[in-house]
Amino acid sequence: MKRIIVPVDFSKYSENAFLTALKIAEKTNSSITCINVVGSSLDWDKLSEKKKNENQNIIDAVAEAKDKLKAFVLDHKLGGVPVEMFVDVGFPFNVILNVAESHKADLIVIGAYGKEHTKEKFLGSNLQKVLRDANCPVLAVKNAMDGNAMRKMAFASMFDEDSRPAFTKMKAVLKDFKTSVHFLYVNTPSEFTNSSDAQKKMDKYAKGFEDLVIHKHIYNHKETENGIVDFADSHKMGFIGIASTNRKGKNSYLVGVTDTVLFKSDLPVLSVKVN
Repeated sequence: MKRIIVPVDFSKYSENAFLTALKIAEKTNSSITCINVVGSSLDWDKLSEKKKNENQNIIDAVAEAKDKLKAFVLDHKLGGVPVEMFVDVGFPFNVILNVAESHKADLIVIGAYGKEHTKEKFLGSNLQKVLRDANCPVLAVKNAMDGNAMRKMAFASMFDEDSRPAFTKMKAVLKDFKTSVHFLYVNTPSEFTNSSDAQKKMDKYAKGFEDLVIHKHIYNHKETENGIVDFADSHKMGFIGIASTNRKGKNSYLVGVTDTVLFKSDLPVLSVKVN
């Protein structure tokens, strides 16, 4: 891993994301790019200087954001981790995704909520769009992770072959974390699968990933999302992994499961989209 992207809106959640990214960067010898976005519907980069000067409020907001971001980074002990600071204007999710692409990011670490949200509210639209559209793994956090939390992950899936590329992307992060992976097949009454069939699917899925430490679990629960959360809590997992996909009419975890699990659990969620 070389590059970690961290969106910073100066909320406690984004600070926890930054603290988590610092831990990961120290462990993996990575660098961090912190992003702050001044929200606007204007296509700022394509405006002429004359047009930009007609929007003094945005110019002032950018200058303030640069000062705040510099102070934010300097307020933390970086431990020798290289940190780049980037302020832009636009829709936050667009800027985050574009920077992640242009920097060839290996991981985005993002707060589960923005500065306008509270724990009682559902996830913000910017986070949901980043989770769904990022081409690299996305780690969404509520609380700062420590090194111990990175060592044990529940990977919830139906273990169909078309999610393997997503897990392969996740694997690079897991190897850097030295994570013990716990495959989790949640059996629900509405989509019940014979245990031996579920075991075979996990066994087949694990082939090619012999360089990871993998344990396999079949967990019976009345609901998929609550089953994932209950298993992770009862087995003292450090975080949860999901390959996010939307396959209508198929027996699979939908994109919304990633969001719902993140909302219901205090654990970080590592998500990779299935193309």
